[in-house]
Amino acid sequence: MAQILKYVIGKDYRPLTVLEAKGGNTFTPDYDKSNWVQARQYEDSLRQVFVEITNEDGSAYDLTGANVLFEGILPDNEHKILDNSHAVFYEDPTTGKFRFDMPAQSFSVAGQYKQAFFRVMKDYRNIATLEFKFEVLADMVVTGLVPRDYISPLDDLFNTIKETETKNVAELKKIVDDKVAEITNLMTTLNQTNTATLSELNSAKTALGTLEDKIKQDGIFTQGEAEEFKKSILIKMVTADSLEELLYGYKITIVHNQKDYPKPTVFYYENAIGTEIGGLGAGSFGETLTKLVPCEAEYTDNNSIVVRIPRNFYMDTKPYYKYGDWYLGSGNKTIKISLGNVDDSAAKAGDGKGSSHL
Repeated sequence: MAQILKYVIGKDYRPLTVLEAKGGNTFTPDYDKSNWVQARQYEDSLRQVFVEITNEDGSAYDLTGANVLFEGILPDNEHKILDNSHAVFYEDPTTGKFRFDMPAQSFSVAGQYKQAFFRVMKDYRNIATLEFKFEVLADMVVTGLVPRDYISPLDDLFNTIKETETKNVAELKKIVDDKVAEITNLMTTLNQTNTATLSELNSAKTALGTLEDKIKQDGIFTQGEAEEFKKSILIKMVTADSLEELLYGYKITIVHNQKDYPKPTVFYYENAIGTEIGGLGAGSFGETLTKLVPCEAEYTDNNSIVVRIPRNFYMDTKPYYKYGDWYLGSGNKTIKISLGNVDDSAAKAGDGKGSSHL
């Protein structure tokens, strides 16, 4: 149950300690029989001590602005407790009353405390030390805490550091997971449609650089760890240069003789009449799987053009001119390149002079 300790400021007798007694070799305070606390080993916070402080005239001692610490030497005469985190003013401080919820570490050793008291501090001055008898009953059924010094300000600091570190690691992991997912989804889209633009990857690459800077600034990784982290991410993605090569690495050169800089349009289809696998009319009849192919154009002069398309459309052949457009064919697969309205005779003059290569 909760226990109540009562003190009168300036009146209570407190015996000398060993050091004060100069030559004494024991410390056996004659405590006020009413001021004692008893608890079982390994209890935590449920053991509450209520304290009432009065002045010599019987009026309540005003605790406004006061801090209360519990200090003690455990029964093993080795470990110490200094706790300023568990005092609760459950009534108005002017009543001179407070409650102290003892921390678990204060019950780690069975026996009687060598010394135990509440220290009352106000305006950075030590107002009073309220001594009491503190006994810890043994728990022979359960073994629990390992005795150690308990200094609550340090424990609070360590807990804050641990919570902050855990939060930072969790936030960083989410950022990394989100970025890897973004890059993975981008690459999946590229492999399926070949329609992503170079700017999309550049944005992802810039974001990765920003992420690397954040890691270094947060101090969560060392420089070496940051570099290893960067390598692991880069394994999961294609660099900007290699993506450009993937998207536009197949180069088709056409000599069109139009004295112009036409904009190309590229189509891919299969099973054109006469190219069907198995012979004319086998399977379907006419073009199938027609798709618009992303492309880029380079102009060496106004009579020729280099059309760049994704590498996976590569054919080991060169373009030929027919009916106003240029074609490349391999088996049942056809690439058609249109340059808009062209001078047919000029285009025919350049037929056979083009090429294609990776």
